[in-house]
Amino acid sequence: MGSGHWSSSTFDNVTRARMEAGSNFSYDRDVKQGRAQGPHPDLDPSLAGADGRNIRESRDNPDHPLSTPIVVGFDSTGSMGSVPRTVQAKLSRLFGLLMGRAYATDPQICIATYGDATCDRVPLQVSQFESDNRIDENLDHLYLEGGGGGNNGETSQLLFYYLAHHTATDAWDKRRKRGYAFIIADEKQVPIKSSHVRRFIGDRKPLGPVDERSLAQAVSERWDVKILLIDNYSAQMQHSREYYSALFGDRAIIDIQDPAAIAETIAAVIGFEEGRAAEDIREDLLRAAGPEVARAIEAGMTRRAIDAGSGGGYGAGPDGHRGGFRR
Repeated sequence: MGSGHWSSSTFDNVTRARMEAGSNFSYDRDVKQGRAQGPHPDLDPSLAGADGRNIRESRDNPDHPLSTPIVVGFDSTGSMGSVPRTVQAKLSRLFGLLMGRAYATDPQICIATYGDATCDRVPLQVSQFESDNRIDENLDHLYLEGGGGGNNGETSQLLFYYLAHHTATDAWDKRRKRGYAFIIADEKQVPIKSSHVRRFIGDRKPLGPVDERSLAQAVSERWDVKILLIDNYSAQMQHSREYYSALFGDRAIIDIQDPAAIAETIAAVIGFEEGRAAEDIREDLLRAAGPEVARAIEAGMTRRAIDAGSGGGYGAGPDGHRGGFRR
């Protein structure tokens, strides 16, 4: 649960080689070709571990004594299935910023997907927290169902339920510090029922209320939720920005101008929240990803600052400057 070290050379020799050969995301291919079914056992949120508990843990250890838990939750419906592939290709850059530039102390990453529990076969997948190249393996074990029911919404709150009731972190237990939960979204939520919790997570009875507002409150106790909003036609028609702002506040909404920049956006947000100066982050992004990516992320963060007003946001960071990365 978070031991070991990320290796860029292992990523290049194994994961990048698989990507170039077109053999990554092999479990998704196995399911779609009938060689497997359901979520991969390593990501099945209904399975108990060897100790009999159904829980995902981010724990301090000798390799990582001050763990920072990070959840990346992908939308596995419809056209959003390409996003995990894009993020996998950017893992080296993400870790280069998180660790090489010291944006976060001892990051441990949980990979998750959510879909639509009202119609999908696999509306939830959740990995264990990892610090090394097992993160690549967890991405490779995702089933990208591509479902959704055309019902103007999805069920990301099933993931919120799991994070609220089936995770444990030393960051919270020892230091009362919330972890980061990045949820990539375009559509708003549709209601879930107790039967969805029982079927897909295995709780005979829900461990708390399952309405959207109660789950937003429950998950926010130990997780700093960030909605990475893909502001497409569906999001605009459903007023998704207003919907998620009502649940988590304006500061939780971060515009994604280009889905290809999600990995860098995650790193930038964590860096800022952990106290890095906005100008330093901008310079890091320019060096790591180039001016187009830096501008796209700056635009999303600036929108967040404007929406949040004088109450904070990236426009009022540790360097005292307003307006995204601008001085």
